[in-house]
Amino acid sequence: MPPIHKISIIGAGNVGFHLGKRFYKKGFEIVQVFSRNEKKAKSLAKKINAEAITDFSTLNPEADLFVIAVSDNAISIVAESMVANGIEHQLVVHTSGATPSTILKPYFNHYGVFYPLQTFRINSKPDFKSLPLCVDAGVKSNLKRLKKLAKKICSNVHYINDRERAILHVAAVFANNFSNHLYQIAEDILEQENLSLNLLLPLIKETTHKIEYNSPKKVQTGPAIRGDEITIKRHLEFLEKHPHYRSLYLAFSKSINSKFGNLK
Repeated sequence: MPPIHKISIIGAGNVGFHLGKRFYKKGFEIVQVFSRNEKKAKSLAKKINAEAITDFSTLNPEADLFVIAVSDNAISIVAESMVANGIEHQLVVHTSGATPSTILKPYFNHYGVFYPLQTFRINSKPDFKSLPLCVDAGVKSNLKRLKKLAKKICSNVHYINDRERAILHVAAVFANNFSNHLYQIAEDILEQENLSLNLLLPLIKETTHKIEYNSPKKVQTGPAIRGDEITIKRHLEFLEKHPHYRSLYLAFSKSINSKFGNLK
C-alpha cells in the first residue's frame, strides 16, 4: 500500500482541529475539512490550507486517508454518509478511545483507529511529542501505514487493539475525568469558605510529579491509609452540610482501605 500524503479531516471540533494542524505542520497535504458548522470548517481550513466543506456530496475521493473526528454516536452516521457519496475503498479511521474499530467495517474495505490519548481544547497546545498515539487497523498493511504516519507527528506511538483501547479509555476516565471532578469538589468546598484552590495547586502538582517515577500505590497518603479514624470522623462531621461530597469521601476512604486495610 502507498504511503499517506493527502489527508481529509471529517469534523472540526477539538480533536479534528489539533490533528489537522499537526498534520499540516509536519508537511502533509490537508485536502478538505468537513463540518456541518460552516464557520468551524472555514476557520480550521484557513489555518491548514484546505478546502472547507459542509456537504458530504462534495467530498474529494483523492485523499489517501479520511480521519473521522466526531462524537462517538455520530461515527456510524458519518460513515454511512461517506459511503453514500463515493468514499468506500479509501483508508478511513476514527479517533475514538471507547468505540471499536469494527464500527467502520460494514462501510469500508480499509479502516482503523488513530486515537491520541489526550484531552483537547481548541485553545490548548497539546504536546504531540509525548502524548500516546494509539493506532489499529483491520489489515496489517494499513496498520503499517498508520504507524508510519503516526511516527511522523508523534514520538510515542503504540499499537493498541480494540479491547486494550477500551480498557485504556476506562482507566483514562478515572485518571482524568474523575480526578478533575474531584478538583471541582475541592474548589467548591474552598470557595464556600472563602478560600482559594490556588492553595492546593502545589500539592496537586507534587502528587502528579510523584507518579511519574512511582506506582500510585506506593505514594498514597492521607488519613484512610494511616487508619486515622479521628481525622476521618472530623472530616465527615464537616461534610454533613455537603451530603453528596460526604458520600464520595466515604466511598473513597473505603476504597483506599480495601487496598491497605488500616481502618477498623
